[in-house]
Amino acid sequence: MGLLHTRTKKFDNVLLMAHGSSNAILTTTHNPSHQYTTYITADEADAFINDFVFAISCSTANEFGQTCVNKGAIAYLGYQVNLGPLFYSFPDDKYGIPKSVSTAVDTIIKHIFIEELSCAYEEFLTTPINVNVLREQFSFLLERKFAELSNMNVQQLNEEYNVRLSENYHKKFFVTLTLQALSYLNDILPRLVCIGDGNYISSSYIAYEKEKGVSQEKLAEELESNTAFKKLLHTPYKQYLRELVAL
Repeated sequence: MGLLHTRTKKFDNVLLMAHGSSNAILTTTHNPSHQYTTYITADEADAFINDFVFAISCSTANEFGQTCVNKGAIAYLGYQVNLGPLFYSFPDDKYGIPKSVSTAVDTIIKHIFIEELSCAYEEFLTTPINVNVLREQFSFLLERKFAELSNMNVQQLNEEYNVRLSENYHKKFFVTLTLQALSYLNDILPRLVCIGDGNYISSSYIAYEKEKGVSQEKLAEELESNTAFKKLLHTPYKQYLRELVAL
């Protein structure tokens, strides 16, 4: 937590991947009877002043995200629900699903989630898309990739995701578990919400454009004509973007 307070960048993007609750970011402990403890409290949410926060954490968009925005964050993108069931299908005694199969499916789901998160977030950092588009793009990529699983044979799955599914287990259990995961994904996608200014665009894209040789004049023209930039309500941040272009 101390590192957040020592940052010197005026405006920043913060990606949090941690456990969460409605009003805090959590971290794990070594105590089996008390698995989680508070890492960032609502009282410490001022650490994100002038930032965009994307939290891959359970339920933090219910209260914690609003507190962050109330204390000065420009935007907060997070979930209003528990994400756990998406990643942990568990063996199902009712249907006789072996642990090895549920573990393989969980591995695949986690791989897809991280891969598509990286893809969507990289696009956000390198192009002038806003938080609302980031949310839509990430949701689209996840849903598409999940749906593609049903068209992959067992050899493709094993090679792509480094798992060991047998042909028999694939036929008997894989479709059931992937449909279960897809169903839960469809439930949680609408619960990824933006609090604050959804028109926030990352300042980092400007450096990428300059590296590609885009002229200052062209960058300034594109920025001023960008629909998200026009709608952005945070005046100091708008001016900061203009200053970066002019450097």
